[in-house]
Amino acid sequence: SLDLCITPYSIIATSPSSGMIEFVEQSVPLSAILANHNNSVLQFFRSVAPQKGTKYGVRPDVISSYVRSVAGGCVLTYLMGVGDRHLDNLMITKTGRFFHIDFGFLFGRDPKPLPPAFRLTREMVEGMGGSESAEYRQFCSLACQAFNALRKSAGLVLNLLHLMSDAGIEDLSNNPSADADGVIAKVEERFRLDLTDEQAERFFLTLINDSLSALAPRLMDVFHSIAVARR
Repeated sequence: SLDLCITPYSIIATSPSSGMIEFVEQSVPLSAILANHNNSVLQFFRSVAPQKGTKYGVRPDVISSYVRSVAGGCVLTYLMGVGDRHLDNLMITKTGRFFHIDFGFLFGRDPKPLPPAFRLTREMVEGMGGSESAEYRQFCSLACQAFNALRKSAGLVLNLLHLMSDAGIEDLSNNPSADADGVIAKVEERFRLDLTDEQAERFFLTLINDSLSALAPRLMDVFHSIAVARR
């Protein structure tokens, strides 16, 4: 019953080294949103989904979808250890759905130093009305609920990873830091099965605060922007 407005998209392999990815319509990279809307996600929403008389001047369903999908994205990318998160591979649709693209680094592998547990920026939180808003509190609650819900299915997730350990997935089968069993053990650690639900909630709230205040990713965003501009 926990709808986190996840945006799945189809991927079809056409050869061992090529394939096709479904295009998600009306989606924009977070980097472009911030560049074109005065560094404000809310301003972007006001331009694509305005509604006078509402709390933020934005259609409430768009804000709700955004809050829910950011919560889901944080939990899922944390559990799968998705790396190389920068503002060009964080996407938002005009209906408020937030989703990730470019999964070239998984299971804790990251090309950048000091990566956060998951990517959550101040600008993303501003899109919820800021860290003092009721929407941000809802985001925190939904993320903790999702984390605890997925912990109950940890066995299924881990068994699926074991079944895929010989499938040739680069970061699972050929991870330079560990063999497949070692990688799966690290995923299991992320579920924190040693904690009660209440302890797990406090743990995930700490991850949210740490990710939001992390400085290294912000510096990496600056370097990434410079590198992209010089191409």
